[in-house]
Amino acid sequence: MTNLPTPPAPAAGRTLKLRLLLALYGTANIAGCALALLGPALLFAGVIGPGWLLITAGLYGVGALLGSAFGRAPELERRIEASLTVEQTLEQLDTLVMRVRPQLTAEMNSHLASVRSSVAEVLPRLVGGRHFDNDLYTVRETVLRYLPETLANYVALPPVFRSTHALKEGKTARQLLAEQLALLDDKLREIVANVAGADAQALLANGQFLEMKFRQPDFLAP
Repeated sequence: MTNLPTPPAPAAGRTLKLRLLLALYGTANIAGCALALLGPALLFAGVIGPGWLLITAGLYGVGALLGSAFGRAPELERRIEASLTVEQTLEQLDTLVMRVRPQLTAEMNSHLASVRSSVAEVLPRLVGGRHFDNDLYTVRETVLRYLPETLANYVALPPVFRSTHALKEGKTARQLLAEQLALLDDKLREIVANVAGADAQALLANGQFLEMKFRQPDFLAP
């Protein structure tokens, strides 16, 4: 039975440059900058005169507050407890899928829905405290821990940052998540087939592959 390493806290080890980038791409800053543009516009229109810099700063502050209030990422559970029943686990997974749906592309949501269907097929062998199938331990950890953690880390990133800032291998967080969900979808389809065929060796290989690919759920980790 292979233990997946515990991932570090998402904010651990972030450089000052990365923190500044996250703030720069953040909804608060973008909304603040957008509203602050009214200051120079009103100045050139002759509506305001001396003190326009203070007015512009005030507009930025109002925009930043509005951006923070309305652009807040949804809070997602970072782990589904393995001790839950099959019905409870599916309910939590469905809640996760529903809450993350607006943050994902249509393709991502399609893969996530397929992942949910595959999980339902093998769920009785993935949960249940000490009675789950040891051959599927890593698969269980991937579904119940890796997937929620990865989705939570993704939605915590500013939307503009996700889609424009290059991270690992020159890919954005959106591209990386799309690839991971597609890969997880494919692997879980294989696992469903291997469970049906009672192919223990194939299940072990599936688990080792998932451990190798999905051990790091933090998009910002080196």
